[in-house]
Amino acid sequence: MGQVFIDEKGPQETIRISRNYSDDRRINLGDDLMRSYVADVLYIPESSLKDIIKKYSELVVDYREEQKNKVEKELKGIDILQGNFKYGIASIKKVNGDFYLKLFDILLEADVSNLLFSVNKMSMVVDARLTQWILKLEAKRFIKSAILLKYSLTKYCELEASEEVIRNLFDPHKKVNEILYSIQNDLKEFVAKHKNNTRMKYQLEDYKNMITIIGKGKHLADNLVFEKVSFDWDKVSFDVDLWLSENKLKDIWQPEQSTLILDQGIPSKPFEKIGFGKVLVDQDSKDFVGLQLADMLVVITGSYISKLVSAIRYDKAEPEKPKHLDKEWFDLEEHQFDLILKMTQFFFGNDNTYSFIGDSYFDETLLFEIFCRYISSFSSYENYHKKSSNLHVKDMFKYYIAASKEKWSLGVQNEFLARNIYGDYITGIKEGVIRRL
Repeated sequence: MGQVFIDEKGPQETIRISRNYSDDRRINLGDDLMRSYVADVLYIPESSLKDIIKKYSELVVDYREEQKNKVEKELKGIDILQGNFKYGIASIKKVNGDFYLKLFDILLEADVSNLLFSVNKMSMVVDARLTQWILKLEAKRFIKSAILLKYSLTKYCELEASEEVIRNLFDPHKKVNEILYSIQNDLKEFVAKHKNNTRMKYQLEDYKNMITIIGKGKHLADNLVFEKVSFDWDKVSFDVDLWLSENKLKDIWQPEQSTLILDQGIPSKPFEKIGFGKVLVDQDSKDFVGLQLADMLVVITGSYISKLVSAIRYDKAEPEKPKHLDKEWFDLEEHQFDLILKMTQFFFGNDNTYSFIGDSYFDETLLFEIFCRYISSFSSYENYHKKSSNLHVKDMFKYYIAASKEKWSLGVQNEFLARNIYGDYITGIKEGVIRRL
């Protein structure tokens, strides 16, 4: 028995093109400027609930006293970060870092279970207009992998597509054929413009392949009725269901004996059929420490994911120049190093498959994971500090590239397995056993 809490960062029921369109603001990102929806789901066993409430309440009181903050309003994650997060934890003040360090200690000692997952917003735009076409291509064997084409199209729309292409994606009067034709022409122009850019060698090969695929397969596009890009709650519920199923199979805890408690604004419908014993909706976070903890977790992770992905966007004025993280991300004091280790232990320290789930466009979540794992690979701060920050930048990037290739390989392997069992990817999705693209 226990309670499950969900909090989110970057929610948008409808995804729209940005009113003030710019290359780095293609869609309306909301007030928190999140390119992805990030959510944290925290399970607290009944046996640990009172102890966690007591320890967390004491932690908040101690923090307020040290800050000389006597305001009685609920303490939020954004209050702890206080805008000091330009380079992630490397920018965080010691008093705020200590708060998070003690928070992770409380949770690790209490035997809680946690799911952190993310869904890219541009991925949902591609879903709304092009994913049915992608799945049809895969079913008819026009492509080897639906996952890889979805990934490539999403990344192209996120980073390279022209304003015309993005506007076409959101235009309900544009047929899918017209959208594909505009993408094909835009890709041709991009390849021609950057044909001598050695840094983009593999990207250009991928784009040439996409041009060929669109040329051969655009006649398969169905003109589905389209009005707007709505947030896909089915992806959210499927990820949560995977996490629940794994915990149940491993006999860690039983979802049907647990109560799901949803913060205000989170709809209950996506979660009503996936096995919770009870669902409480529109709850006020000030009444539940579990919701306050989920807020603390999603704020620090969501902020990290958002800041990291923005930090590696290359300069379009210098497209031949590789863009890595600045060395300041790695200029860590010992207390900051310790916090990253503790955070890594909490989010990635178990052997569960479904405690951290990214989207089919996985660059953002993988970057966060590899950043944490790279720093945590050092046995001590002394060993970490022996390397220069510039060397850390280079070595982490190598680690990230290797992990990306492994992710690609695993995705293709799983897709081939699904194809052997179900005949094609879309059948597996309809059966409810394969995650939607």
